[in-house]
Amino acid sequence: MKLCLLIFVLLLSQLAEAKIWRVNSNSDYNGSSTWGGNFGGTATNPVFKQIADAVASNLVSPTKGDTLYVEGSTVDYAAATITKKLTIIGPGFFLNENPNTSNDVLEARVDYIVFSTGSAGSKLIGVYINGFYGITIDVSNILIRRCKIDKSVTVYYNISDISIVQNFFTNVDNNGTSAVIPNFYGFPTNFVFNNNISKKTLILVSSNTTRYALECKNNVFDCPAINGSPSIKMNAGSFQNNILKTAAATVDINNKTNLNVSYNISASATGQFGTASQNKVVTNMSSLFVTGSTSDGNYRLKAGSLGSNNGSDKTDRGAFGGAAVTNRYTLSGLAPIPVIYNITSTGVASPASGLSVTISAKTIK
Repeated sequence: MKLCLLIFVLLLSQLAEAKIWRVNSNSDYNGSSTWGGNFGGTATNPVFKQIADAVASNLVSPTKGDTLYVEGSTVDYAAATITKKLTIIGPGFFLNENPNTSNDVLEARVDYIVFSTGSAGSKLIGVYINGFYGITIDVSNILIRRCKIDKSVTVYYNISDISIVQNFFTNVDNNGTSAVIPNFYGFPTNFVFNNNISKKTLILVSSNTTRYALECKNNVFDCPAINGSPSIKMNAGSFQNNILKTAAATVDINNKTNLNVSYNISASATGQFGTASQNKVVTNMSSLFVTGSTSDGNYRLKAGSLGSNNGSDKTDRGAFGGAAVTNRYTLSGLAPIPVIYNITSTGVASPASGLSVTISAKTIK
């Protein structure tokens, strides 16, 4: 009886385990007769062609938190609406700029992503979202982490626990579009925007109401100035350790009271964070950041700069700071999984000696 009970418990444990699936836009998967066999897929363990194929498949659990590894490809991925609890992981970005990132330096470029009913608890990591509609979030408990985003993240109302962390927001249109766009009717509770590098503005205003963020910490804003309007506008429970590079930009935090605004760095003494509450003004930004690095590496602080080791938690201000290493911006958006960045072989094998292969890998926290 005890043996039967043990076997039953083990079977339940196996059934409850989340699974890992591959997605490659060059796969021959069609869901009926071909299963990604050109990448080693089978009917029971396919290599999906699109994220949407995995979402639609009965093999992928709607609730267990299965993981999709979206592989780097020369072919862009189509848009997808996520209706299951999933962890979606791509290879990162700027892979040809930063060292030791990926063996093939191919990104997973996705048109846009919608998190809809059924996807609460999902995570999007290391993916390049390059389409016009960006990311839309209509459910609670969503994490957007270490992604490159060309447009914006649109968030709906009556949801909570949305975290936008460690991302790189480009400004491909060279305009004043906000990195986050609130819904007309409201804004999420427990919204966090931390450790991002944003070449976009951050204007949390809709229907003439300024929206509230729980935290906005350790970001670097290299965003446009807007004539007659602030480039950063929100109410925030904590606005700390941020750096604003744009001297001509203005800000409006907590109705311009600067309440809860501390340990930030401004490029200008006018219309930004001032010098109270451990805020600093650094008009020469070249003295603050390294130069001659990579698209995201150029936002690291120089050793001994005016923002080094003097944030609210005694670490660096800006995206690469923060008391927890896992919370800091990661070059190229590499996911916290083992990354193989080099494989070498003698190319000569024999039955006696086999084939000597050297693999270089690392794991980012």
